[in-house]
Amino acid sequence: MEQGTVAGHYDGDTLRLADDRRVRLLGIDTPEMNYRKGTPQPLAQRALQRTRSLLPQGGPVRLARDRQVQDRYGRLLAHAYRPDGTSVEETLLREGLAVSFIVPPNVALADCLLAAERQARVARRGLWALPDYQPQAAGKVLADGRYRLVRGRVTSALQRGDWVLLKLDRRVQLRIARADWKGFEPADHLAWRGRDVIARGKIQSRNGAAQLRLWHPAQIDLSK
Repeated sequence: MEQGTVAGHYDGDTLRLADDRRVRLLGIDTPEMNYRKGTPQPLAQRALQRTRSLLPQGGPVRLARDRQVQDRYGRLLAHAYRPDGTSVEETLLREGLAVSFIVPPNVALADCLLAAERQARVARRGLWALPDYQPQAAGKVLADGRYRLVRGRVTSALQRGDWVLLKLDRRVQLRIARADWKGFEPADHLAWRGRDVIARGKIQSRNGAAQLRLWHPAQIDLSK
């Protein structure tokens, strides 16, 4: 674990260190501030202020890396801790100011982070009290790049090249890289047909179709 000095905050999940490195906190995603694209997303400012209170400008931060140490934007990927050992990511998740964002191979703390998020979701804290964070039908969900929960029945399941593709109500395609498929249950993709599920993540529009990339089994639940 290394130590740095906080020089600034971009949003709730991204810091700047005194040595000018940018740090993207691992395992979470906070609402976007949208500095160049309009108004902040709901609770984005609150998440930013909470991170500032946990890691004040000019103060120390302890950083722990996982397997992948840098993202495509050149940011350091790390878990952040206060000097007393408090996890910044777990705090934000527990208070409902962030959602889990588990991307292999950085999965060392996945169980801890998912448990913290579950506490907030069950208690409907923060983001989990907002309409946009309630499950929406596949036929009505917006493919606007924002975090959504989408529910539907798996109407098709197939493997195509390096991907497993599940279609919800013939409207939303769930894409899972075969390298990430390990851990998904049931393991046979064909067994997902006819199952009612709730999937979550950022739904994008590609070639006019709604698509959701799944990185981790925690992003999809079989509906009760």
